[in-house]
Amino acid sequence: MYTLEPVNTRYSGRISFGLLSWMVASAIIAASAGVSYAVLKNNQVAERTELEKINREIAVCRLNTNQYRAKTDALTNRWAMRDRLNQDDSSLRDITHDQIELARSTHSTATMNATASR
Repeated sequence: MYTLEPVNTRYSGRISFGLLSWMVASAIIAASAGVSYAVLKNNQVAERTELEKINREIAVCRLNTNQYRAKTDALTNRWAMRDRLNQDDSSLRDITHDQIELARSTHSTATMNATASR
């Protein structure tokens, strides 16, 4: 009935030139896609790093601005100025509201006299 034939262990079929061309082309496409992916991913990481650096610089600038504002507010606070002047025994003293009105009325009278003489 059945006879045993020797089994050929080698692949006896041939790969056609067209199939070989398609395999090479697909390998080239796959390799170029991998290289393109790596290049794009590297660019993405570089951009992210640059954005993080810029964000850190912005945070430092905001911190410096806040510190400058706090320092300016502390220096221009009238109660703190008054205390510093008292500690330094400055000859500068508070002026009263009447003195401000007197200075204004004197200035406006002088201005009116100068305008009228023209």
